Formats: sequence, structure tokens, C-alpha cells
Amino acid sequence: MTGEGGSVVTGPNQKPPGDGVPPSDPTVAWWERPGEGAGQTPSQADPTVLRGNIGAPGPYTAPPAATPYQSGANPYTAPPTPYQSGANQQPYPQQFPPPQQFAQPQAGYQAPQPQWGAPPRPPSSGNKTLWWVLGSIGVVAVLVIAGIAFAVNKASDALGPDSEKWAGNYEFQKGKNACDLVDLSVLNQWATTRETTTHTEREPYEYIGGGSYNCDAKNKDSGRNADEASLSLQVEFKSDTGTESDYARWKSSDTRTTGKGHENGPVSGLGTEAYYASEQQIYSSINNDYSYIVAAIDSNVSVKVEIEVSTMGSYDRAAMSAAAEAQVRKVMAALKK
Repeated sequence: MTGEGGSVVTGPNQKPPGDGVPPSDPTVAWWERPGEGAGQTPSQADPTVLRGNIGAPGPYTAPPAATPYQSGANPYTAPPTPYQSGANQQPYPQQFPPPQQFAQPQAGYQAPQPQWGAPPRPPSSGNKTLWWVLGSIGVVAVLVIAGIAFAVNKASDALGPDSEKWAGNYEFQKGKNACDLVDLSVLNQWATTRETTTHTEREPYEYIGGGSYNCDAKNKDSGRNADEASLSLQVEFKSDTGTESDYARWKSSDTRTTGKGHENGPVSGLGTEAYYASEQQIYSSINNDYSYIVAAIDSNVSVKVEIEVSTMGSYDRAAMSAAAEAQVRKVMAALKK
């Protein structure tokens, strides 16, 4: 720039003209321009000066402009490594950590593929397990119950009803009417008109035996102070419920009372053992009462027949004894095997 009087004015980054470098060259800073005595030889140039050819004779030629991104322009040159041919073998300080070494995938390895959407729901096995457990428990329970029932049945079959404890020469006949075991017509000799007839039959139990027949019949004539006659039959089969027989209980009760009007004693030729017992009750103004009992035991059966007569007449002991004993024999004959 020219001031007053033709003098040249320079800025802080400009040198007076005549140094051979146009001040308009933006690529040359003022410190790269040669100072006074620029005619020194290149050998005497300051090695720190990047442009040693400043001040050389000849016109100035601006260097070609090259941007950092121009093709082929690379402002940085890496230092040689210790392993390059012809390079200095001095170790070069490592500026960055070595790259990590990753294991190479083995043969057959397939990288997992990305999956989109919600992950699949795993199958629910809780309910299945619960039902399986409950089902197993149910099966086991059924098997246990079946096993117990089978064992009980087998035990029952093995033990079975021990009929030897009550079996004998006589047996209960199913469907037999108890009153058919006796002849009720024997009552007609004291009274001729049938008034009542009742009977019961009880079958023996499978595991304890027993069984029984009972018949009660009554005849009565018409008129005041009419004669009456009745017959009672009891049949009891042996059972496994006690040691005392029905015959023994009957005998103890029927022969307990003694004295006037009472008689009892054995009966021979009837079963294993037999007895009779009679009783008279005499009144002055009403009918007299007479009773005669014959009971016997044989093998596994006990039979008892009692005949009672109410009459104003006399007591016919022989007729009552014969009728009672005949009926016991008849019953035992009908029930014998």
C-alpha cells in the first residue's frame, strides 16, 4: 500500500516489496519470507525454514493449490514399522492397543438369525403334570381298593363258613311252613273250632348257622265257658353264638317250679335227651288250665311242643302227653337229613 509521499506501508504480516514473493500469495506466511540479506546460499539457510528457495533468483512461481481432500494428497506419512524392509529397526512406540483377536467360528456354525415379534410361549406343562399326578393317585387308589377287596374275598373264601360248628343230622328247609311240621288236628279232641294260626320261619346265617321255626294254633268252642285248646311249636337249630343250647335253656325254665300241680321228668327213646313238664291250675267256678310240655335235643336241633287245655272237665294227662310227644317226633322226622 502506498502512503503519502510515495512511501510503502506494510501490515503486520507483510514485508516490503522486493523479496520476490508477491504479498498476495496466501500460501506464504510472512515468516517464510526471506529477511534482509536474502541472498544467502541454500546451504546457509535455516533448516527450520520450510521454504528454502525464497529469495532465489528468478520469478516466483506459486505452488499448485492442493486441498486435504484432493485425490492423491496425503499430508500424513506413517513412520516405518520395524518389520518394513530397509526401515530403521528401532522399535516404534505403539500408539494404540492391538486389535482384539476374535475366535473364528468353527465349521458348521450358523449365526443366530434375528427373530421378530413376541417370543414363542413355552408349552405349559404345569397343568399336565398336575393332572398326571392326580390321575396316578386315582389309579393307585383304585388298585389299592381292588387289592383290599380281592384280599378280603380270598380270605373269606379261604376261611369260608365253618359249618362244622353247627351242622348235624338236621337241616333247615327253606320255604317250609312251621305249622306244616305238626298235626294241628290233635287239638280237636279238646276243642273243634280253629280260632287263630300264626307261624314264623327264620333262615340260618351263612357264617353262624342257626335258624328257627315257630307255630301257634288255637281252637275254641262256642258258648259260655267253652273249651279251648292250643299248640305251640318251637324249633331251634344250633348256631356258633354260644355254648348253651336252646334245649338247655328250656329245661332250666320249665322244670324250675316244683310242688303241688307241677311234674317233670325225662322222656326215654326221644333224641339224645328229652324231658316233660306238666302243670295244673284248678278253679271252682271257671275253667281249669292244664299244660303239658315235651322237649328233645338231637344232634344240631332242639324241638319243643307245648299243649294247653282250658276246660270245666277233668285233666286227661295221658292224652296230652301222647299228643305232645308225637308232635316232637313228627317234627324231628320232617327235619332230618
